Amino acid sequence: DSLNVFPVPDGDTGTNMSLTMKSAIKEIKQCKTNKLSDVAENVMRGALKGARGNSGVITSQVLRGMCTIFKEVQEVDAKIFAKALKNATDVAYSAVTNPKEGTMLTVSRMISECAVASKAKTIEELFDEILVRGEEALNLTPELLPVLKKAGVVDSGGMGLLTIYKGMYKAIIGEEIEEGEPEE
Repeated sequence: DSLNVFPVPDGDTGTNMSLTMKSAIKEIKQCKTNKLSDVAENVMRGALKGARGNSGVITSQVLRGMCTIFKEVQEVDAKIFAKALKNATDVAYSAVTNPKEGTMLTVSRMISECAVASKAKTIEELFDEILVRGEEALNLTPELLPVLKKAGVVDSGGMGLLTIYKGMYKAIIGEEIEEGEPEE
């Protein structure tokens, strides 16, 4: 929230993204099966229901794009995950009337381009690459959006999206995610 200066400095980007994710998680918990298609459907429904503000809506569209791919498969490998990231970016960009570079859309795009070009054999290897690229993309946002540079911050939505992907990676490798205050 404290990074939020674009499109308006209302300090709610993190909150809106968090509400979107919490709503998706609530729907996952209500899923009656462990089938990937059912879980993906619930994630999409929950994210859409919980989407608030620009960042929440874009987050819901990223999840929708990923889950559209996941619904069609039985198992997710590095190649399928890369395809899901690409679709997530396409869906998110199409949901925004006037997409601006230097935002979470840029971070999504650069991550998905990296994923599609990757030769990673495992999802863990793919995440190793996309998280590095995501950090690079996030650090580039002030160069692409002057209001961020003037405020001396990176894009808050891009930071949120990268945080979501880091959380996904931790879940994949079985690392506990600590609850607590966000890092400065």
